[in-house]
Amino acid sequence: MGFIDSNGIDLSGATGKLLQTMPLTKNPAPQAFATDTVNGHVFVLQLDGGTEAPPAGNMRLNRLDRTTGEVTGSMYLKGFGHGISMGAEPVGADTYLWTEVGPVYPNDGVSTGFGAAVTRFRFAAGTTLDQAAVPAAQKFSPAGAVKTGPSVDLAHNTLTICYFKDGVRLFTRYDLARAAQGQWAQVGETFTMPEGAETGLTFQGYTVLNGVLYVYQWKKAPVTVYPGTAYITSYALETRQKLDSRVVTGADGLERREPEGLAVEADPATGRNRLLFGFSDTVPGTTGRRNITVGWYPTVPPVDGVQALTDWEDLALAAGVGVAGGEVPRGRLVAIAGTTYLQLRGRITCGLTGDSVVATLPQSLRPTRTARQNVPRNMNLGRGVCQLEANRLGELWAYGAAADNAITWIDLDCVSVSWR
Repeated sequence: MGFIDSNGIDLSGATGKLLQTMPLTKNPAPQAFATDTVNGHVFVLQLDGGTEAPPAGNMRLNRLDRTTGEVTGSMYLKGFGHGISMGAEPVGADTYLWTEVGPVYPNDGVSTGFGAAVTRFRFAAGTTLDQAAVPAAQKFSPAGAVKTGPSVDLAHNTLTICYFKDGVRLFTRYDLARAAQGQWAQVGETFTMPEGAETGLTFQGYTVLNGVLYVYQWKKAPVTVYPGTAYITSYALETRQKLDSRVVTGADGLERREPEGLAVEADPATGRNRLLFGFSDTVPGTTGRRNITVGWYPTVPPVDGVQALTDWEDLALAAGVGVAGGEVPRGRLVAIAGTTYLQLRGRITCGLTGDSVVATLPQSLRPTRTARQNVPRNMNLGRGVCQLEANRLGELWAYGAAADNAITWIDLDCVSVSWR
């Protein structure tokens, strides 16, 4: 066990998963994300130059279903910036997003453009929002700030703005409810990124939870080699002390594994806060299209070395696969002494005469490295075991059936296989 901060987060501890390798609207990589747990959404920003040079600062805003990962709508943000960070606020059935907004800086036709202010707007699928149409009264920037990015802590009613001023990265908090009304009441003192904290590292996002700043950084050595190494470093905003810095080991099976975005949310199942982190990978079969994976750190420490990362969740059975004993097969993640295991339970009936997919795992259980285990099946001609294999797409394969040796049932109760 490593250092546990005041939020209960151990950056060296076990991690769970929210979404696994979900493709977005277009090709560009994701830049930042935020969640609306009330309405069941994940929002993801992508930088999109389109036919214009990158300094135009155009972005696509994707809305994904947090259960299935499927894109359910998108907006086009014209001239907004790069997507350093973002925040989401549920208001009834609507979601209001906080993002950076232009005019972008610099706008020199060469450099990537970043927004110099932040704004708040309602998500409206299928629409385009031009920064030039956003009233000045709905934009805010700390004096002298450039390269801005907002982050929202709903649990503590704060909005944090990250920005550059005089070549230094700063973080200032504001009262969220008042900021939504255009009244900017600062909370606490402005935090300055310590000198040398970004040397040799690329800033990939940040978030704040209850006075603790989490900064996401990336090191590629050499620069052309992936995946490189991702780090999260935490700071206490009030005392200005560095708390911890750890290599992020979640989603270790991704090939490109580019860190993209941090956020915080309250787990809708338990109400407990958790720290979310994102990774981008290349969509298989393409050369440039990118997807997003979102993992999370819990705020509940293990008890005697055991930590349940998910509750039991139903598997989606394939066509022709049935339930034995009246209970739909289920799965969960459990971390034991630093290793995370995928556990399954239940029994299925089938009529397999070849290698087949028998079920699909929910997003939260999908591994980024193949997990496999031998399990009991019906005894036939001396064969009483088959192999189960869960892949990164969430497919649960059964191997070992043949035309002259069909598998008619498979017992999942003994499955407890290393997931990460």
